[in-house]
Amino acid sequence: MRGSGITPAAIASAFAFAAAPAVAETAPAPAQARTTMVVEWTRLKALPGERANLTAFIHLNWFAMDAKAVEQGLFTSYRLIANPAPDGEWDLLVEVGYPTPAGYDDPATRTAFEAIRAAHEVVPVEGKTLRELGTILGTERLPVLTGTR
Repeated sequence: MRGSGITPAAIASAFAFAAAPAVAETAPAPAQARTTMVVEWTRLKALPGERANLTAFIHLNWFAMDAKAVEQGLFTSYRLIANPAPDGEWDLLVEVGYPTPAGYDDPATRTAFEAIRAAHEVVPVEGKTLRELGTILGTERLPVLTGTR
């Protein structure tokens, strides 16, 4: 590890990510596969010492809801990407694929997902919710030009 820039905290975060609940690891395939028109990236920054807990929170909460959205055909995919840099501008990036060019802003998608969110009971990690684990830095929508279904 010497000279690699990888810290024990980064390794711990990777292990926490690998140990996250399997229930949210794989998005179920929708009844009919749909082409991904856009992806939306949400970047998050963990509070000091909370990267592993924020990772677990995303799996237990966001991905529990995202799995339902995939089942309903609202989303085409979702995944979590970790920044390997321990002191980067962001720690985690959530990528969600959408079958419409408007992404989450599609009125039908927004309405249906809000119903999923309203029915979801937040699962704290170590007694903490998102606000105590990190912050959302921003979201951006990117068109998918090729290669993703």
